[in-house]
Amino acid sequence: MPMSARVWQGLGAVAVAAAVSLSAVIVEETEFAVVTRFGRVTQVITEPGLYWKLPAPIDQALRLDKRILIAAVPESEFLTSDKKNVMVGMYVNWRIADPTKFLGAVRTRQAAESRLVALVQSALGSALGERPFTDFVPADGEGAGSDDRLGSLEATIRNRSAPTAEANLGIEVVYLGITRFNFPDQNLVAVFSRMRAERERIAKAYRSEGDAEAQKIVAEANRTAAETVATAEAEASRQRGAGEAEAARIYAEAYKGKEEFYEFLRTLEAYEQVINEQTTLVLPADAPILNLLLQSNRKP
Repeated sequence: MPMSARVWQGLGAVAVAAAVSLSAVIVEETEFAVVTRFGRVTQVITEPGLYWKLPAPIDQALRLDKRILIAAVPESEFLTSDKKNVMVGMYVNWRIADPTKFLGAVRTRQAAESRLVALVQSALGSALGERPFTDFVPADGEGAGSDDRLGSLEATIRNRSAPTAEANLGIEVVYLGITRFNFPDQNLVAVFSRMRAERERIAKAYRSEGDAEAQKIVAEANRTAAETVATAEAEASRQRGAGEAEAARIYAEAYKGKEEFYEFLRTLEAYEQVINEQTTLVLPADAPILNLLLQSNRKP
């Protein structure tokens, strides 16, 4: 084969390969491919695989990310319905729902997020302007920033921004959330001081109630103890009286008809209690306690 023929065949193969490479569209799992012809959309490819188009510059393939993306909504200052300034920061999870509409409206991710952030901030400002600050942070600080309170606000913002984003931008708002909800920095010191004063007032009230209850309990316990002691002493006195009466009765029964012997024993007991080896008594001769001793010295 002549050299010129081989050259032409090589050039032809290169041209075919170039045409194939310019006509093939390989679509990944994570992307859309939008084929345009002179700027007009002719095909939207949503499934992964190998597809074909006319070579450039007739057809162009634009690739768009089909994954869920995240956009930060910068922290900004808003007014509530009771004219309280608040700082709110958010994030938005979004994805392309309509590639054709997306290309016609914004075309790039940067432009899409810019429009989406503006839309969310508008909905946020509108929702905050309809509700007082105490709907989100009560005056006593109880439940401040709770999921229930902020969740309602997030739902309102999404319900207002999602339909517009899908209709005008071809974007689906998958989820959005609040990352910060607070007063501006210049107001935080005053706010914290008021919250601290409110907490101290509540704590003081609790302490006063506790002291009053403690005094009531102590007084009740003292009263109960006094009543118990008085009842016990009265019962003990009654028991002692009854015992002494019973003892006297038993003594009387035991020594009935033996009074002299009883007197003799009682006198001996008295001697035992008052007289020992070191005792010296100075008594008159007719002292009753000496009767037994004097009688013992008498001759029968």
